[in-house]
Amino acid sequence: HPGTVDAVAELRYLSKQIRLGELAGKPDPQAVKRCAALEREIRAKGWQAEGTDEDHPEAKLGEIGDELAATGSAMVCFLADHGALCAQVIADHRVALVELGPASAVAEPVARLHSDLDALCGRQLPSKLDQVVRRSVRTQVIALDAILLAPLASRLGDLDVVVVPTGALSAIPWGLLPTLHGRPVTVTPSSSAWLDAGRRPRRAGGAPLLVAGSDLRHAEAEVALLAPLYPEAEVLTGPDATVAATLKAFDGCRLAHFAAHGHHEHENVLFSRLNLADGPLMAYDVQQLATAPEQVVLSSCDVGQAVVRAGDEVLGFTAALLYGGSRTVVSSVARVDDRTAGGVMLAFHRALSAGTPPARALADAARAEPLMPFVCFGRS
Repeated sequence: HPGTVDAVAELRYLSKQIRLGELAGKPDPQAVKRCAALEREIRAKGWQAEGTDEDHPEAKLGEIGDELAATGSAMVCFLADHGALCAQVIADHRVALVELGPASAVAEPVARLHSDLDALCGRQLPSKLDQVVRRSVRTQVIALDAILLAPLASRLGDLDVVVVPTGALSAIPWGLLPTLHGRPVTVTPSSSAWLDAGRRPRRAGGAPLLVAGSDLRHAEAEVALLAPLYPEAEVLTGPDATVAATLKAFDGCRLAHFAAHGHHEHENVLFSRLNLADGPLMAYDVQQLATAPEQVVLSSCDVGQAVVRAGDEVLGFTAALLYGGSRTVVSSVARVDDRTAGGVMLAFHRALSAGTPPARALADAARAEPLMPFVCFGRS
């Protein structure tokens, strides 16, 4: 809605002031209250905006089967019905529906896994506590693997895997599960979205974009490591990494990498954000782009998380990019330790710049750091 531009600008400014106040130990409750009012105003105007009138036809099973066979992939569509969890597996031109058990069985291990990963992220825990948390991570991923993937293993073989999650499964870092560890995995909102992304022509032009956000100790070092791989890239760091400059370079680029603090706003997903020099770049801002970037890498905490509404509609920062037209988004579904993320991102981009597909590049790069919760979304 055109009336939200000024409100978003004020929200960005106040968000920056609130963060600075928090870092200085001087919170500003009036600014927090004003931000909440602005968010309500922006959401209300959003309901008045015109739709795009775009129609995406539902993919036919035969089309999906042909595309999967051509790419050496299998697709797993998870379904929940009357409390029961099932998986539809499409592989080698065959379709199977496999009952997996009660849907409630996955909620607890998913929640515990997230809690454990967040506890390990960037913290020097006492040795015994660290061992306990790591054992718990192994317990949760083994439990999830046994419920979700072990019954499908014979049908998946050694194929690449495309996952269409449902409900709480949208929060799983799939590469951590034993059956999929080291295997290219792509997560997509729907089989139709995956097929549609593959049919869109790839974008060859547009310089890459590398952005280091604010208040993140290792952000500029991470971008400096990546810059030699992309000599033609536009690099934005320090005070140059403003929202306006970033959006200008972001619009239509073929590849963008952000090393920045990220935050998933569970209650108001379009206010999920990346922290830049002059304030947050929000999911709302993505809607201003004339042309969505081809590939986006978010080396940030949480911004791969999503809220799943009725009908399995996925909402969040990553989803906003995918719905806007980005082919691939690599992001994290949990907190990320920025001290080790840089090494994973360097290995990922070395492979990516050499022509390796994103899902394969991510699977290989994550081998050295098996607890990295990065996920390849969209279409590899």
